[in-house]
Amino acid sequence: MKRASVADIEAALQTWSRSAHRDGSGPERIQAAVCLPLRDTAKGVACWFIRRPDGLRHHSREMAFPGGKRDPSDADLDATALRETEEELGIPRPRLRLLGRLAAVPTATSLFTLNPIVVEVLPGAAPNPAAGEVAVLVSFPLEDFFLDRVRYQAIDLGRYRSPIFHFEAGAMYGATAHILLELLVLYAEICELELPTPELTTVLPWQ
Repeated sequence: MKRASVADIEAALQTWSRSAHRDGSGPERIQAAVCLPLRDTAKGVACWFIRRPDGLRHHSREMAFPGGKRDPSDADLDATALRETEEELGIPRPRLRLLGRLAAVPTATSLFTLNPIVVEVLPGAAPNPAAGEVAVLVSFPLEDFFLDRVRYQAIDLGRYRSPIFHFEAGAMYGATAHILLELLVLYAEICELELPTPELTTVLPWQ
């Protein structure tokens, strides 16, 4: 199987344009940023994401990318993504290099729209997750998806299919899963791979 590098993904992002499954640009939406931290590893490009701890008022136990809403001190959403990654994963901002963006995805259960910022974690940078924000840090080699090592389901909601990815740490769904799916579509295009077909289900993981 052909492998892509972080440099390949950076190059592809320069001309990448893909619309989200729903528009999240309305004036009522609250713009937030999430960070997709990528690294070149012995298993190819890997992406970090997290499982939130139990007991949080919002998003308890959910699989997520580090991120949050823009603070007044943030110059832009890129700065928001870098700040949140430093706060949640303990990776200093100078050790994160901006690569590009994916399509903004509106959440279905709130007014937030998630703007995915793709970054490279520079070699030698080690995470030190914040216990109050991170229960589990997951390192996901992107090629695992194409080697059938990740169970892939979807719920048919009529206008679109909502993806679900099953990891050992838990199920990823909703806006976060839509973001990961776009990253995997980009990876597939770079490597000339066929995207797996999801197993359709009627079981809602968020209930």
